[in-house]
Amino acid sequence: MSKTEERGVGKCSDAHLGSYGYPTRPEEPYPFCPQCGQKMVWKCPNCGEGVPEDTDELNKARFCRQCGAGYFADEIDPAAETSGGLPRPLKDAGLAD
Repeated sequence: MSKTEERGVGKCSDAHLGSYGYPTRPEEPYPFCPQCGQKMVWKCPNCGEGVPEDTDELNKARFCRQCGAGYFADEIDPAAETSGGLPRPLKDAGLAD
């Protein structure tokens, strides 16, 4: 197990949930969903905040509650009408106007 993160929960873009560090679960976060092969997200790619640990909230969550960025590259900024409809990480990284 990693020393900084002992356990956590995550999900893929198809909303399959996963966990690590719990009894009967892998010790480390795994990069891809074992159900569909999509990339797993364990924390916000923008600010690093962990995804919600409550499974009901995690099932519905598409955006970080800390910074508002989408968990997945295809998620559009909620203010898309005024931001040009670009994924937030591109705008935050200065890769878009």
